[in-house]
Amino acid sequence: MSSGGTALAVSARELAALIVEGLNLEGVNPAEMDLEAPLFGDGLGLDSLDILEIALLIQQRYGVKLKADDPNNLAIFASLKSLADHIGAIW
Repeated sequence: MSSGGTALAVSARELAALIVEGLNLEGVNPAEMDLEAPLFGDGLGLDSLDILEIALLIQQRYGVKLKADDPNNLAIFASLKSLADHIGAIW
């Protein structure tokens, strides 16, 4: 966690690598992922179970707890960039 109230940057590319490895996404190269593409639906095609796994991976890596009942989850999980921005803002 950050100290002194200073937000630390979280790389969307680093998150891409974490998600590809953590979800065992075979054939997906994190270096080539579109960081602003949707994570769900037409983007990576992830589902609601994947979101739970991603939240757990993020909690383990960054110590940031993402809540299932957060009303902003659609915006937070919209893309790798939005997820990285959210984590960086509270990390």
